[in-house]
Amino acid sequence: MAHKINCSWEGQMKFKAMDEFGHDVLMDVNPNVGGNNEGFLPMPMLLVGLGGCMGVDVKMILDKMRVEIESMNLEVIGEIDDGKPKTYKEIKLKFYFKGKDLNMDKLERAIKLSEEKYCNVSAILSKSAKIVHEILIL
Repeated sequence: MAHKINCSWEGQMKFKAMDEFGHDVLMDVNPNVGGNNEGFLPMPMLLVGLGGCMGVDVKMILDKMRVEIESMNLEVIGEIDDGKPKTYKEIKLKFYFKGKDLNMDKLERAIKLSEEKYCNVSAILSKSAKIVHEILIL
């Protein structure tokens, strides 16, 4: 299995990435380095992938545990180091859950399973960054 992404230059510093299913996303840089700020910066795209991967995993695991949630929101914060090339030194995921009688132990277990066993993006990013999480029930 392989994933294929096509990145086409759209002018100045903007690129359009498209996957094999036709989904697309714009990436650009800030005006101070020649862009127009018309899309995601490339590094935060890694955080997008992590949030999506862990979000899907956690929802699937909670469904199997028969934990009903009304909503789930993830905030993903990447702390960048000072080296060259720049990398994330720590990534913090804040999970916001809403629902009746949510069991903190089950939420914690679902997140740990995603982070340590199922999420491929987490497995890749954890090679260079410390990944931590926090759970908040609304």
